[in-house]
Order: sequence, then C-alpha cells, then structure tokens
Amino acid sequence: MVIFMSYSSRRLKMPIMYLIVITTVACLLLLSYKLSRTTSSLKYTIPLIAGIVSLSIVIISYFYGGLTGMGIGVVNFAIFIGSIISIIIILLSEIIRSKESPINKP
Repeated sequence: MVIFMSYSSRRLKMPIMYLIVITTVACLLLLSYKLSRTTSSLKYTIPLIAGIVSLSIVIISYFYGGLTGMGIGVVNFAIFIGSIISIIIILLSEIIRSKESPINKP
C-alpha cells in the first residue's frame, strides 16, 4: 500500500513540475521580448539571472535540509531548467533571424 501511495503522489506532482517549467519559459521569453525592445542586452541577462538565482537557491536548500528544503530545491530546479530552455529558445530565434535577414552587400 505504501508503494502505491508513493506512486500516485509522484504521478500527481510531475504535471505540476511541467507546469512550473512551461510557465517559467513563457514568462522569461515574454519578459525578454518586452525588455529587448529597449535594451538588447537584457534579452540574455534576464533568463541568465533567473537561472543563477534558482541554482543558488537549490544549493542553499541542500544545506537547509529536511522535506522543506527538498521541496524548495525541486521547484527551483524546475525554474532553472525553464531558464535554460528559454536561453536556448532565444539563441535559436536569434540565429534564425540573422539567417533570414539579407546581408547588405555594396
């Protein structure tokens, strides 16, 4: 019975983790897009800062210990994965955009 309970609770938590990753990617992409109109360097720094902060919280939660520390670490690891995915999407979109734009040759 204990194994069944563990499996069902794990099965319920995975969609929440996917939702956290998808929400993080969407929010970081939207924020990067909005802020890149004014300053293009913020396009990469916002997801990078989010990744560094979430990774540092994962490391701190490892030392905090207990189930609370593990929960905080798992959520922030999902945010870290979301920030890495958003950086990859931004880089790929920049590569595609640069290949589509014609090079001005005299």
